[in-house]
Amino acid sequence: MDENERYLSVDMPFYRERVAPVLPAKVLDFHTHLWTSEHIRTRAVESSEPGAKYMVFDDTCSAERLIADMGMLYPDRECSVVCFGMPSPMAKPRENNEYLAEVGKHPLLFPLIMAGKSMQDPDELRRLVVEGGFYGYKVFLDWIGNEYGSVTIEDMLGKPERALANELRLVILLHVPQDKRLADPVVQQGVQALSKECPNANIVLAHCGRAYLPDEMTDAIDSVVDYSNVYFDTAMVMEPTVLQMAIEKLGPSRILYATDLPIARMRGRRVYVMDHWVDLVLEGYDASAYRVGSDNMRATFMVYEIILAIHRAARMAGITSDEENGIFFGNGMKVLGAVDS
Repeated sequence: MDENERYLSVDMPFYRERVAPVLPAKVLDFHTHLWTSEHIRTRAVESSEPGAKYMVFDDTCSAERLIADMGMLYPDRECSVVCFGMPSPMAKPRENNEYLAEVGKHPLLFPLIMAGKSMQDPDELRRLVVEGGFYGYKVFLDWIGNEYGSVTIEDMLGKPERALANELRLVILLHVPQDKRLADPVVQQGVQALSKECPNANIVLAHCGRAYLPDEMTDAIDSVVDYSNVYFDTAMVMEPTVLQMAIEKLGPSRILYATDLPIARMRGRRVYVMDHWVDLVLEGYDASAYRVGSDNMRATFMVYEIILAIHRAARMAGITSDEENGIFFGNGMKVLGAVDS
């Protein structure tokens, strides 16, 4: 079965029957990536760096492709995205940021600049944010793969970057460090300190604070309940119980629909085995850590699995249809609307 046949015979019937009925007319994906081959310093499939194959990615995910994917994934919906480059030393952040400033003028794209501690001179960072039309930061990950067990949030974002974010009410989209993720007390203290220091900024913790498993969320969630400018995005989170806990503890207005495209364009589902997640996907994708290929299952886009996980969690948490619709669109637009750059 080729790509088009699978799309027409498997993906679209599933979308129309199960996915479209739970989506509002407008959708905002708060976590997507854009880059081209010109922005790649080292291809993951060719790298011998430790950790390089933690997440193997496509060589190109251009704005044109992302916009086309939105039309393909949501053929009867109006979809916009928050987008940023590849926040890794394997990429070229300056060139990637320049590309985002250019393509981010498209009305369906809301760009974030890759920024981090001392990455840019403070005056230059201000100029780039304002002139580039950026809505905030995707905090740069100054390591390769999953090798960041001792990194703190204070290591990732310095005082000048925090001050500018607070002044301009920027989005700070943060992939938290440490092996235990948001369940780590050091990380929790870092998020709390960032929230207090930047009360005007909105802090979005990618991947629900990287708590993909219920046990991780149990140990993580209470740390941010009282910090009203801290939000969770749902990128690659497909466990309804995890999302139910987030909705019940934070409230549905602090949950933002997100996918992690192009990663979530794979057909499959993120599951967990013992104490770690595993991406179970159809065969044909590049080998990657924690990625298992199989031809012995039916599967559709991970994007749809994220949507259905949110819907199941919403029903489990007993929230209203309007509150659920807010997760898919209104909550994210409110965060973007607060930006003053």
